[in-house]
Amino acid sequence: MSSSGRSAKKGSGKNSDLAAKAAQSARSAGIGRRPSKFASAVSSAAPATAVPAGQPTKIIKKPKVASTPFQRLTEIVKWVDLVIEVLDGRLPETTRHPASKDIFGNKPRVLIYSKSDLSDGEKLRAFVKAVSEQEQKGPPEKRLILDLKSMAHKNTFIEAALAVTADKRAALAKKGLLARPMRACVVGIPNVGKSSLINWFVGRKKAKTGDSPGVTRGTQWIRVHPQLEMLDTPGILPANLFSPEERQRLALLNLLPAEGYDNLEIAKFGLMLMKKYYPKRLETYLPGLSTYEDGLDYIAERKHYLANGGRLDHYRAATIFLRDLRAGKLGDLTFDHL
Repeated sequence: MSSSGRSAKKGSGKNSDLAAKAAQSARSAGIGRRPSKFASAVSSAAPATAVPAGQPTKIIKKPKVASTPFQRLTEIVKWVDLVIEVLDGRLPETTRHPASKDIFGNKPRVLIYSKSDLSDGEKLRAFVKAVSEQEQKGPPEKRLILDLKSMAHKNTFIEAALAVTADKRAALAKKGLLARPMRACVVGIPNVGKSSLINWFVGRKKAKTGDSPGVTRGTQWIRVHPQLEMLDTPGILPANLFSPEERQRLALLNLLPAEGYDNLEIAKFGLMLMKKYYPKRLETYLPGLSTYEDGLDYIAERKHYLANGGRLDHYRAATIFLRDLRAGKLGDLTFDHL
């Protein structure tokens, strides 16, 4: 083949490569491609006019959706007539939400002290009586001690709820509006008995309950009386609002998630409180325990709790002591400074 023929063939090959690259670029850019019937409506709906230069583009923000139990509660409170705060009778002060006055504003309140069967009845009754006799400032408020394992005093609660909402019902009647049930939300930190209160009223399990803090997952409206509806809300626990000592007290009674504390530390704290408030109960539980410096060491030794190598098992001693204290095996207890 002549040199001129070889040159022509080389030039033809280069032109073919260039043409192929150009076609590939066009396909990548979408040139010459038929419109697809599945094309996005967003991409096909171009604006009729361009935004003038120098003018900012308007951004439409989606409304924020409440994503945490605390955020949902603040939304719910806007639409209710009454707030029912459930408190643990063993910690009647500590279990009240640290920011309850700010969150609930001027909503009427009924404060329920639950788990009275595990609480120091004499101490709790004296506290509730003293607080109730103080001059009231702010929204109407009633305080009740209820045993949610007994159906007694059900009417007492209904009367209290209707009493604190009397002004609201009178205002509705004055406006000529039809009477409707007062809407109430049940609030409190996890595991204080919010769902148990609902079940106590309806006589059967309508709300999920359990021994673990935060077991209630959703919200439920339940008619408990012709003039009262209750909304069971997830527990609220803004841990940053509790002091370190308050957190220890909550953990002691299983009112904090288990992953949030150490059993050894909390058991030692519980032994200290028992020695301070109920030393005789410690002696009944295990003779000599109230005077022994290292209570966990003493429990493990007396009950023969041994770990690997024959060492005393302090963790087992702590776990069983906490279990017995929470179950009432050390007697009826109330630990707050009342």
